[in-house]
Amino acid sequence: MTKRLKISSAMTAVLAALALAVVLAGCGDASPSETPSTIYPESSATGTLPALKAYLDDAQDVLAQVSTTVGALPDAVGEMSRKPDDTWSASAAQLQSIATQLGDEAAALAALEPPSGLQPVQDAVVKGIEAAQKGVEKLATQLDSRVESAATRKDQVQAKAGEIKAQLDGLAQQLKGALGGLTGQ
Repeated sequence: MTKRLKISSAMTAVLAALALAVVLAGCGDASPSETPSTIYPESSATGTLPALKAYLDDAQDVLAQVSTTVGALPDAVGEMSRKPDDTWSASAAQLQSIATQLGDEAAALAALEPPSGLQPVQDAVVKGIEAAQKGVEKLATQLDSRVESAATRKDQVQAKAGEIKAQLDGLAQQLKGALGGLTGQ
C-alpha cells in the first residue's frame, strides 16, 4: 500500500469515527501550558513531513491535556451527598473549573493550523470538546442551584459525568490513533 493511500485511508476512517463521536458528544487541573507552534508550511494535502510532524506533536500535547482534564470528572462528582448541600456547590465549582479547562484546550487545538487535509478532523475534535464543555457547564449550573430534580440526583449526575468522560476519552483516542497512524507509530 502506498504512503499516499495509507494516509487517505486513515483520514477517511478518522473522519467517519469523529463524526460519530461528535454527534455523541452531548455534552484535572491541566491547562495548555505552552503555546504550540501554529504554522505548518504546506506542499501537499498533509503538508511537508517536518510540518506534519510538528503539527502532530502539538496536537498530541493538547490531547494529553484534554485526557488529564477529563480524568478529573469522576472525582468532581464523587463526593456529592445524596441531597443538596455544600458538597453540591463544591462539585459545581470543580465542574466549572473543568469546563474552563476544556474551553482553553479546545481553543489551543483550534489555534493550531494543520495541513489542509487534517483541518476537517481537527475541526470535528474541537467541536466535540466544546460540546462537552457546554455539557459540563450545564451540569455545574444545575448543581449550583441546589435544586434536586431527576437531572440532579447523585446517581444521574455521576452517570452524566461518566458519559461525558467516556465520550471525550473516545474522541481523544480516535484522533490520537489517527495521528499515530499517519506517522506510522
